[in-house]
Amino acid sequence: MNKKMVKAAGLTALSAVVMMTGCGKINSNETLVTIKTEDGTKDTISLGYGNFVARYQQAMYDQYLLAYYGEDMWKSDMSGSGSTLQEDTKDGVLEDMEAQYLAKVHASDYGVEISKDQKNDIAEAAKKFISDNDKESLKAMGATEEYVKEYLEYRTYYALVSEAAKDASDADIKDEDCWMRSFSYVLFDTTGKTDADGNKTDLTDDEIAEMKTQAKELSTSEDFDAKVEELGLTTQNFSYLKGESEDESMDMSVIKEAEKLKEGEQSGVIVVEGTGMYVIKLTSDHDEDASNSKRESLQGEAFDKLMEQWKEAITWKVSDKAWEQVQFDSLFKAPETKEDSKETEATTAPEESTEETTEESTEETEDTTADGETEETSEETSDETTEETEAE
Repeated sequence: MNKKMVKAAGLTALSAVVMMTGCGKINSNETLVTIKTEDGTKDTISLGYGNFVARYQQAMYDQYLLAYYGEDMWKSDMSGSGSTLQEDTKDGVLEDMEAQYLAKVHASDYGVEISKDQKNDIAEAAKKFISDNDKESLKAMGATEEYVKEYLEYRTYYALVSEAAKDASDADIKDEDCWMRSFSYVLFDTTGKTDADGNKTDLTDDEIAEMKTQAKELSTSEDFDAKVEELGLTTQNFSYLKGESEDESMDMSVIKEAEKLKEGEQSGVIVVEGTGMYVIKLTSDHDEDASNSKRESLQGEAFDKLMEQWKEAITWKVSDKAWEQVQFDSLFKAPETKEDSKETEATTAPEESTEETTEESTEETEDTTADGETEETSEETSDETTEETEAE
């Protein structure tokens, strides 16, 4: 197992641990995706580019997941869907590549164009990425300067176009579509209690009677928050759309009671069969933060629908034979820092002890190529590990 250090400029810093397990050489010039756009134009994406994107995505997951799941994780069925993590990740990469391609194709719809300065930033980031990494590590990732430039350019287009499209969709969103009300609540769970080992047992009649007494005291108190503290209870917060008729997270009987309250008022005891008793206090008739989040969610839904329309208008054909050549036959992890080395030396020195600290990554250089967030891959863990490109 050979260790190779990878420092990424514009991309996350990594250390490649290459495991030679029949590592096959791919034909970078081979066509991976054949595309026919809405106007009949034909285009292609190379296997070399697709391989780099997939291996870089794999590397991002590796530095955070290997410590938890081990070196066989890519061969494992992590989702329970019958497919391996490698297969799931590669599927997500193809979805992202298609979305990014379509964003670039439709950039002119929104007057989006990468500026000269942004192009220079992309070129400099790509060049630095290549110069900062040794040849063996670049080979393991299938990285070239052109592929890195192409990758950053696609991400930049996606960020700019998705932002523009979401802004455009806002004109169709009414205030009542995202008017969120919020309440704090105490749930008296009468379904049982769970011990430290996760075992659940039924409540006694006395325990249930005590809960009923506390719920009644809270519902009739003059100061909801003070009574919660006095009784040693715990509150939670919940937001819902004003006037909604169904909710996936909260029983509608609770929301119906919330609808009757004015800001600052509290409810009586609300009994929900199979759950327990609620007592709530309406904390905001119009929660600005929750309403803004709801608006952003609706904008995101509108963009998702638009993306589906764009996908339906083109032909996107992937060569399964070519894609099969992309294998996660080497593993990547965060490089050891100077601090890590010192920690290791300290823990092995006699009669000394230090708190163990782990640096997950070093000197991560932010992309300076797009303003806003890029899309996440289908694996949620990608949102936590990939760098967002940013505009100058």
